[in-house]
Amino acid sequence: MTDFVRRVLRPENPDWIIRSLLDVDFYKFTMGYYIFTKHPGVNVKFRLINRNKKLPLARLIDEEELRAQLDHVRALRLQYPGKRVSTNIYYLRGMDVYGDRMFSEEYLKFLSQLEMTPYTLNRAGDQFELTFEGPWEVVTFWETIALAIVCELLYRKLMSQMDREELEDLYRAAVSKLDKNLRTLRKYPGIKFADFGQRRRHSFLWQQFAVQKASKIMGGNFTGTSNTWMAFNQDLVPIGTNAHELPMVLTALAPTDRAKKSAQYDVLREWGSLFPHNALRIVLPDTYGSRQFWRDMPADLADDVAHNWRGMRQDSGGAVEEALAFVEWLKAHGVDPIKDNKIVIPSDGLDVDSMTEIDRSLDGIIGHPFGWGTNLTNGFAGCHPRGGELAFVDGVCLNLTNDQLFRGQSLVIKVESANGNGAVKLSNNIQKATGHPDDVARYVKIFGSEGQISQDVSV
Repeated sequence: MTDFVRRVLRPENPDWIIRSLLDVDFYKFTMGYYIFTKHPGVNVKFRLINRNKKLPLARLIDEEELRAQLDHVRALRLQYPGKRVSTNIYYLRGMDVYGDRMFSEEYLKFLSQLEMTPYTLNRAGDQFELTFEGPWEVVTFWETIALAIVCELLYRKLMSQMDREELEDLYRAAVSKLDKNLRTLRKYPGIKFADFGQRRRHSFLWQQFAVQKASKIMGGNFTGTSNTWMAFNQDLVPIGTNAHELPMVLTALAPTDRAKKSAQYDVLREWGSLFPHNALRIVLPDTYGSRQFWRDMPADLADDVAHNWRGMRQDSGGAVEEALAFVEWLKAHGVDPIKDNKIVIPSDGLDVDSMTEIDRSLDGIIGHPFGWGTNLTNGFAGCHPRGGELAFVDGVCLNLTNDQLFRGQSLVIKVESANGNGAVKLSNNIQKATGHPDDVARYVKIFGSEGQISQDVSV
């Protein structure tokens, strides 16, 4: 096992957070292939959003260190010039989990020359303004990479205020908690899950440890990881399909309200034509609200999705409620969710309690493999030896407790614009909505707000 305390007290020099461009969610490669094939050259801008305004990121993360980590990523390549052999490209070329040779040689050549775009970083009070802009097929890769950097720098700073004994207590508690959680889940034979925790992990090394431990304890009920590097190096299945950025960009590009309404379905048609393998045909329905999405889907597409797609991923709203609504939609189209092996993938802020409750509620109704993210790879809540005390960093009180800091933070990087047009995500939970208020208001008029809820976002 990695000596985490030693690594904190005696870090490598330099101690790079991202060591490879494979250290990214696998859906960046599947979505990247879609973007490269269907919509190359769209100019997009992504922006870091800190939903917890009480968390003063710019006071906790050194700006020059953040720049150094981002600059290092810009120097990384999947294949370095002059080298004839690249195990990264060979791995992606040989990918056959989702169909033989799922990526074209043209896309692999593009990846072999991939160079991350410049970024813009400014300080605005206690927060950072961090954006990435350029061709969509390149900029998309920044999202989970940059989030992993910001999160790990945050925890490095917090741990720099702790002595050896406190660090030992912190990691001892975190290891024990992870072990207990996994052994609890193992008691439920219906619970299967994959690691979805790259973007808000405690650290690269901790994610590596958590994935290894999950694989050992859960056996076949641990189905893989969304982190491409972890999958490659631990001989696991890389898990990933698509995300909200696809309908967000296509909707932003659509010229009329009617075209915007249709864009969410254009994504499905294009995705389905590019990926005939059933396992990659997973619907993400909540970008503009799941109710309108299922209700208004064109009849021909609905028939195709119901009969020929694997299922859906739930990312907002009540997990059980969204799953049961999908079940009813499938039955209305003549599909038996159990006999036809349909699935729902809950992936919204999961913990052991919510996973066991969802499993009890959906058992025998529809398959429900989980995508367990932040609370798997950053399950440090309640582990700090002085958790209830107010945190002091460099002698300054933050008016946040150590427990409030040592947990997965609600940080996201979302599409802000596409070809200069504002991009919007509404979500089933309005607290997850992103976009300029005027654009959000317009989108609510287009898509409605049926079924929308408002609840605090934990991660």
